[in-house]
Amino acid sequence: MPEPDPRIIRPEPFFNRRKELAALGRGWDDAPNGALAMVYGRRRLGKTYLLQRFFTEPADVKVRVAYYLASQSTPEGQRLEMAERVMDALSDPYTSVEDLGVSWMALLRYASRRARELGDRARVALVLDEFPYLVDKSPELPSIVQAWWDADGVHSPIYAVLCGSQLSAMASLGEETKPLYGRFNAGRHVVQPMAFDDVGCFYDGRPHYGAAEKLLMYGALGGTPRYHSMVRTDRPWDEQLVDLLFRPGCPLEDEVRFLLSSEQIRDVASYQAIFGAVASGKTKRSEIANATGVGDNRLSHPLNVLQELGWVVKEKPFGETSDSRSFYRVADPFLSFHHRFVSRLASAVQFSDPTAVFKRAVQPHIADYMGRFVFESVCSQWIRKRASSDLGLIPTGLGRWWTRDGQVEIDIVAPLETGETLFGECKWSVDALVDSDALTRLKANASRVPDPKWLADPRYVLFSVGGFTDRLRSIAKNDPRVTLVDGSMLF
Repeated sequence: MPEPDPRIIRPEPFFNRRKELAALGRGWDDAPNGALAMVYGRRRLGKTYLLQRFFTEPADVKVRVAYYLASQSTPEGQRLEMAERVMDALSDPYTSVEDLGVSWMALLRYASRRARELGDRARVALVLDEFPYLVDKSPELPSIVQAWWDADGVHSPIYAVLCGSQLSAMASLGEETKPLYGRFNAGRHVVQPMAFDDVGCFYDGRPHYGAAEKLLMYGALGGTPRYHSMVRTDRPWDEQLVDLLFRPGCPLEDEVRFLLSSEQIRDVASYQAIFGAVASGKTKRSEIANATGVGDNRLSHPLNVLQELGWVVKEKPFGETSDSRSFYRVADPFLSFHHRFVSRLASAVQFSDPTAVFKRAVQPHIADYMGRFVFESVCSQWIRKRASSDLGLIPTGLGRWWTRDGQVEIDIVAPLETGETLFGECKWSVDALVDSDALTRLKANASRVPDPKWLADPRYVLFSVGGFTDRLRSIAKNDPRVTLVDGSMLF
């Protein structure tokens, strides 16, 4: 059996992404011959890392992978670079890089021919990463891939993957009017940010990182694995946030500007203004329009783009069908933390000690930030992933609910498969135990919901990182309708 491509290294450490690996595996196993997949997601989420892991999983399976990370070069330069990568993995003594670089079709046909020639001696994969860079220089390329795939690729034992970070450009490849529509027989896979508990794996077993510290790192850096891989976990969390986010010249200093500009958005200034308005608490369309000067009739497209990027989410009270009560909020913790703290202190840290600035202007407000902007999302993620296994409850929906005047709010409303409804309260509360008055208040708030069916047989769950008083634990012990989830249960 031939040796695997030396350029494809099995990444370690690697946390979770089990669903993504399984989905990619089904694509390979279910296709009778050739498999064509699309993998996309915004930058820094580990798409390349995921593919590297997939093609070396399990470690003893030999795969020849022709992997090409596209450059922003000329078409001729791109083809020669790709030809070198293909020859590295699939070379034979009768073909040269120059022979392959003459056209895209020559490259694709060579890969599928070599896959047939190798037969049972190796599994063959062809990965074109940052595919939009290639299409930008060669707009005809999707049609070429279609022609190759229909005539040759689908009949060859090859796994072809088109990968990219420009979400709109990648998603459009599978649209009904485009050449590759219906060709992705191995699936279109969107790589999402990691959940909070998967992020916690970066800090497992480290002395400075208990449950609260893991959540703080998630609240500051979000679910982007690249950011967490930069953390020196032998150092305290606050020191690391200063070094990564606040110190002049730090690794993530220009990250927010880079993320938006990398999507090839033409009017970056308007998008930044709209996002900044939402981040500062302008949650209604009229408020966003007034704050930015962008007319209400021109807000729909940029708001939709920001939602597609996963940076902004549109919410309305659970059970509400009308959009009249909907509002927008920042969905990504990294971006929320940046606009709440980092951007506001950008000037201060240029002329003061960043550590002193952090201790004065960030640390006293971090608990309020976590409680208002992060912890509810953490608890909702926990309900989605763990309610069935840990509580024996199967939600059929999940959301928040609040009154029109905003005076009453319920953090979690989740109808259950049994017909019951689960109501939840999320308390960051690291330094104090949550007492029975929180349960009393949750029950009172639940009594205000508009649909009587929700109160037919209510269940209650309270979350607190710091834990609960003995009195509340005693109540929960004697009432099967009440569940308490502390920091140790979150992970």
